[in-house]
Amino acid sequence: MDYDDVARKLIVYSRSLAKGSLSAAGGASVGEAPVLQYLSGIDGDVTPSEIAKKLKFSRARMSHILDSLESKGYVQRRTDPNDRRRVLVSITEEGRDFAAKKNAESVASLSKQLSALGEHDAQELVRILNKAYSLTYDADDYLDNL
Repeated sequence: MDYDDVARKLIVYSRSLAKGSLSAAGGASVGEAPVLQYLSGIDGDVTPSEIAKKLKFSRARMSHILDSLESKGYVQRRTDPNDRRRVLVSITEEGRDFAAKKNAESVASLSKQLSALGEHDAQELVRILNKAYSLTYDADDYLDNL
Protein backbone atom coordinates (compact mmCIF):
# COMPACT_ATOMS: atom_id res chain seq x y z
CA MET A 1 0.00 0.00 0.00
CA ASP A 2 1.23 3.49 -0.83
CA TYR A 3 0.54 5.32 2.44
CA ASP A 4 1.70 8.62 0.91
CA ASP A 5 -1.08 8.35 -1.68
CA VAL A 6 -3.61 7.58 1.06
CA ALA A 7 -2.28 10.51 3.11
CA ARG A 8 -2.69 12.90 0.15
CA LYS A 9 -6.30 11.82 -0.22
CA LEU A 10 -6.93 12.17 3.51
CA ILE A 11 -5.57 15.73 3.40
CA VAL A 12 -8.13 16.59 0.71
CA TYR A 13 -10.93 15.03 2.75
CA SER A 14 -9.91 16.71 5.99
CA ARG A 15 -9.74 20.09 4.26
CA SER A 16 -13.25 19.62 2.91
CA LEU A 17 -14.46 18.76 6.40
CA ALA A 18 -12.62 21.78 7.79
CA LYS A 19 -14.36 23.96 5.23
CA GLY A 20 -17.61 22.63 6.67
CA SER A 21 -16.73 24.26 10.03
CA LEU A 22 -15.20 21.26 11.74
CA SER A 23 -11.48 21.85 12.32
CA ALA A 24 -8.64 22.56 9.94
CA ALA A 25 -5.98 19.89 9.61
CA GLY A 26 -2.85 20.88 11.47
CA GLY A 27 -4.29 24.23 12.54
CA ALA A 28 -3.89 25.63 9.02
CA SER A 29 -6.23 28.26 7.71
CA VAL A 30 -9.33 26.62 6.36
CA GLY A 31 -9.14 28.37 3.00
CA GLU A 32 -5.52 29.23 2.37
CA ALA A 33 -4.07 25.73 2.04
CA PRO A 34 -6.42 24.53 -0.73
CA VAL A 35 -5.95 27.79 -2.65
CA LEU A 36 -2.16 27.47 -2.51
CA GLN A 37 -2.34 23.81 -3.48
CA TYR A 38 -4.62 24.62 -6.42
CA LEU A 39 -2.42 27.49 -7.62
CA SER A 40 0.68 25.29 -7.29
CA GLY A 41 -0.87 22.78 -9.67
CA ILE A 42 -1.67 25.11 -12.54
CA ASP A 43 0.43 27.04 -15.01
CA GLY A 44 -0.19 30.73 -15.46
CA ASP A 45 -2.68 33.17 -14.04
CA VAL A 46 -6.28 32.57 -13.03
CA THR A 47 -9.12 34.84 -11.94
CA PRO A 48 -10.36 34.84 -8.34
CA SER A 49 -13.80 33.72 -9.54
CA GLU A 50 -12.27 30.70 -11.31
CA ILE A 51 -10.52 29.67 -8.09
CA ALA A 52 -13.70 30.21 -6.08
CA LYS A 53 -15.72 28.11 -8.50
CA LYS A 54 -13.17 25.28 -8.54
CA LEU A 55 -12.84 25.14 -4.74
CA LYS A 56 -16.49 25.95 -4.06
CA PHE A 57 -15.80 29.13 -2.05
CA SER A 58 -17.94 32.24 -2.20
CA ARG A 59 -16.42 35.22 -3.99
CA ALA A 60 -16.35 37.15 -0.71
CA ARG A 61 -14.50 34.31 1.05
CA MET A 62 -12.07 34.08 -1.87
CA SER A 63 -11.36 37.79 -1.61
CA HIS A 64 -10.48 37.44 2.10
CA ILE A 65 -8.27 34.41 1.45
CA LEU A 66 -6.42 36.18 -1.36
CA ASP A 67 -5.96 39.29 0.80
CA SER A 68 -4.34 37.16 3.48
CA LEU A 69 -2.16 35.19 1.05
CA GLU A 70 -1.08 38.38 -0.71
CA SER A 71 -0.11 40.02 2.60
CA LYS A 72 2.10 36.98 3.33
CA GLY A 73 3.74 37.23 -0.09
CA TYR A 74 2.36 33.89 -1.31
CA VAL A 75 0.23 35.19 -4.18
CA GLN A 76 0.10 38.29 -6.31
CA ARG A 77 -2.82 39.94 -8.02
CA ARG A 78 -2.54 42.11 -11.08
CA THR A 79 -4.86 43.69 -13.58
CA ASP A 80 -5.32 41.73 -16.80
CA PRO A 81 -3.48 43.73 -19.49
CA ASN A 82 -6.11 42.65 -22.06
CA ASP A 83 -9.13 43.55 -19.93
CA ARG A 84 -8.58 46.13 -17.19
CA ARG A 85 -11.78 44.99 -15.46
CA ARG A 86 -10.33 41.54 -14.68
CA VAL A 87 -7.90 40.64 -11.91
CA LEU A 88 -5.43 37.80 -12.37
CA VAL A 89 -3.92 35.78 -9.54
CA SER A 90 -0.66 33.86 -9.57
CA ILE A 91 1.34 32.06 -6.93
CA THR A 92 4.74 33.48 -6.02
CA GLU A 93 7.85 31.35 -5.68
CA GLU A 94 7.62 31.87 -1.92
CA GLY A 95 4.01 30.65 -2.00
CA ARG A 96 4.94 27.63 -4.11
CA ASP A 97 7.77 26.74 -1.70
CA PHE A 98 5.52 27.19 1.34
CA ALA A 99 2.77 25.04 -0.19
CA ALA A 100 5.22 22.27 -1.11
CA LYS A 101 6.79 22.29 2.36
CA LYS A 102 3.46 22.19 4.18
CA ASN A 103 2.11 19.51 1.86
CA ALA A 104 5.20 17.32 2.38
CA GLU A 105 4.96 17.76 6.16
CA SER A 106 1.26 16.85 6.13
CA VAL A 107 1.78 13.79 3.93
CA ALA A 108 4.66 12.51 6.08
CA SER A 109 2.75 12.98 9.32
CA LEU A 110 -0.45 11.36 8.07
CA SER A 111 1.43 8.56 6.32
CA LYS A 112 3.02 7.65 9.64
CA GLN A 113 -0.34 7.67 11.40
CA LEU A 114 -1.98 5.64 8.63
CA SER A 115 0.74 3.01 8.71
CA ALA A 116 0.07 2.63 12.45
CA LEU A 117 -3.58 1.90 11.62
CA GLY A 118 -2.56 -0.90 9.30
CA GLU A 119 -3.46 -1.50 5.70
CA HIS A 120 -7.04 -2.73 6.19
CA ASP A 121 -8.12 0.08 8.53
CA ALA A 122 -6.35 2.76 6.48
CA GLN A 123 -8.10 1.59 3.32
CA GLU A 124 -11.44 1.42 5.13
CA LEU A 125 -10.96 4.95 6.51
CA VAL A 126 -10.23 6.34 3.04
CA ARG A 127 -13.15 4.38 1.53
CA ILE A 128 -15.57 5.89 4.03
CA LEU A 129 -14.15 9.40 3.72
CA ASN A 130 -14.25 9.13 -0.08
CA LYS A 131 -17.90 8.18 0.11
CA ALA A 132 -18.68 11.13 2.41
CA TYR A 133 -16.62 13.52 0.28
CA SER A 134 -18.28 12.40 -2.95
CA LEU A 135 -21.71 13.18 -1.53
CA THR A 136 -20.79 16.85 -1.49
CA TYR A 137 -17.97 17.36 -4.00
CA ASP A 138 -16.95 16.11 -7.42
CA ALA A 139 -13.80 14.30 -6.29
CA ASP A 140 -12.79 12.69 -9.57
CA ASP A 141 -10.94 15.48 -11.36
CA TYR A 142 -9.26 16.83 -8.21
CA LEU A 143 -8.11 13.55 -6.67
CA ASP A 144 -6.84 12.16 -9.97
CA ASN A 145 -4.33 15.03 -10.17
CA LEU A 146 -2.69 14.39 -6.78
